[in-house]
Amino acid sequence: MTHPFQSLLDEFAYAIKHFVPTLPKEIKQETQEVLKRLQADSNADESTIRKAFHDVGVKEYPYRRAYIELTHGLAEDEMNAMVLEHVEPNVRMVIKPHLDSGVSLDELIQSDIFIEQLTPEQRYQVEDGIMVARSKLADSLKEHVSAESEEYARLVGKWKDQSIKIDKAISDLKLLASEGNENQKREIQEKADAYSEGFLITERDPELSAIQKEIEYWQEVIHPTE
Repeated sequence: MTHPFQSLLDEFAYAIKHFVPTLPKEIKQETQEVLKRLQADSNADESTIRKAFHDVGVKEYPYRRAYIELTHGLAEDEMNAMVLEHVEPNVRMVIKPHLDSGVSLDELIQSDIFIEQLTPEQRYQVEDGIMVARSKLADSLKEHVSAESEEYARLVGKWKDQSIKIDKAISDLKLLASEGNENQKREIQEKADAYSEGFLITERDPELSAIQKEIEYWQEVIHPTE
């Protein structure tokens, strides 16, 4: 029998498949066990599954960000070429000029251009291409990370600190929801949930500055200064 939220579970499985190769085995194993439990539980609803996205994402995020930062620039041309080959021609026409001008793939997917000039389906093509390329380049990049293990450990610590700050900001945003009217509460909660799910590799990474601006905006809306 197909799970009522099979598409979400498929996304979860896809994320696990594309974790960075330096993610500790115990985290990957724990994540696989969470997925199996959810797959076997037909009563697991959307909120339960999305909470798992967040909980797993928070643990995986520092290792992925550290891996990306340490290997940034290594095999970047190969990565770009793989992604450009992966996407359809109309998507290639949008992103290639930016990559040719020196914009990294990571910067590109965080930019307004990515949101404004590509449809959700086209953005998925690029994101999928990035994950596929990283998987293909994993062996050579993993060797570099091993050779730079002290620096990698430092970067993991740095990104763990960042994830704590981001998660705290998301919690602060959720608290604001209880202070608004029904429409405001719903909109704030939806935004907070989107940021929360952003920790998972298949979603857009949550940015601390963006969440802080969201908090400032809603504080002013709910408690306007006189």
